[in-house]
Amino acid sequence: MKKHMTIRKKMPLILSVVVFVSLFGLFGCAAGQKKTVSSVESMSLVRRGMRGGTEYKIEVDGEKTKILRYREVYADGQINLEPEASAVVDTVEFVELVNNCGVIRWDGFHGKHPKNVHDGEMFRFSACVNGDKTIEADGSANFPKGYNDFVRALDEMLAQHESV
Repeated sequence: MKKHMTIRKKMPLILSVVVFVSLFGLFGCAAGQKKTVSSVESMSLVRRGMRGGTEYKIEVDGEKTKILRYREVYADGQINLEPEASAVVDTVEFVELVNNCGVIRWDGFHGKHPKNVHDGEMFRFSACVNGDKTIEADGSANFPKGYNDFVRALDEMLAQHESV
């Protein structure tokens, strides 16, 4: 019985320590540390709609990053990828785009198709970043935060720096 009373008396101290450690994690050493991408090793984005699809492939070679966009074309009973556009951009600029759009937070996203929506766009995204971190995401008429900005920026980069 005496042991039980001692633990009860120490409970406020234990709770105080737990609260302190939690707050220190939020506002102390870990404060301001956000997950960011420092390097992109590979990246692929496939978008499909009711009338066809597009695939983006990202190839990084040191200080330069190549963005390639392919159009899916149905021929001879199969889907073929035809080059549509390509551009070479600065790798630092591309990594900045990836961070601005919050791509690292997309990992594990699965955008379930909304009820009563009979069409729309589907996507599948995969990337290897920061040496060995894999990011996988997919969805159907449901996208992660920053997705539309990311796709719009890819298309703008392709329009500005097009080389195909």
